[in-house]
Amino acid sequence: MAEVYPSDNDLLNITGDSETGVEYIPTGTAPYYLHFRKLLYRLLLAARRGNDLRVFDEGGLDVGVKSGKFWLGADLISYAGSSGNLLADDKANIYVYIDSSGNLVTNEYSAWPDMSGLRHVRLAIVTTSSGEIASITDARDHHSIAVPSGGGSVVIEAHTSGDTLTEAESGSIHTNRGATGTVTVTLPASASAGTAFTFCVQDAQQFRVDPGTATIRDTSGQTADKYKWADAVGECIALIADSNGDWAVTSKGGFWSEEA
Repeated sequence: MAEVYPSDNDLLNITGDSETGVEYIPTGTAPYYLHFRKLLYRLLLAARRGNDLRVFDEGGLDVGVKSGKFWLGADLISYAGSSGNLLADDKANIYVYIDSSGNLVTNEYSAWPDMSGLRHVRLAIVTTSSGEIASITDARDHHSIAVPSGGGSVVIEAHTSGDTLTEAESGSIHTNRGATGTVTVTLPASASAGTAFTFCVQDAQQFRVDPGTATIRDTSGQTADKYKWADAVGECIALIADSNGDWAVTSKGGFWSEEA
């Protein structure tokens, strides 16, 4: 069924909207055009943020993107807007997005990237045909509502063999439960500041945390490209990525050593 309006009488008695500040034009108002401009002015103010990062048709195969900002973890990314972005012709789906570095991507044709592997802001799906933009489907609503995964519970992963973590796993806890030998878990390279992990020894085997070319900075040493390790049940270490590309230790239990 179609959405219904309030009754005519109710509509005629509405004077304004307190949330947006938009004022309705009273019946019989003159000059009408001036009040209409006031109404339009308030409507545009209320809708302005809806224009952020909007993809629009510029004619032919060109699209423009309005300016806007978005948060990526603790970093505020600004996009200045652009025009004259030439798209490939005769494409059923062009997935237009901005990557984590603030670069506009217009040559993705198969699907959206996996968010766990490539964090990005989805803008639109564009269809092109015969040298023209056939349609633009707004995809910014993909980011309007977020539901916490797992009801807000913390992810705990047991490793019995080596693994490399991703930024998308930030906030998780990692153990060596079930391991029968040395296990090395590698931290993500060039992680955004604030990316955090906790590591706990749950079986009496050497559990290594490898920072790659970065440094895990604690009292056992601050040497780049050196892993930290512990092998007694109950020993834990919590790390957070800093703004210099290294890892700070926020808490530590037991005895953790640096690679010799």
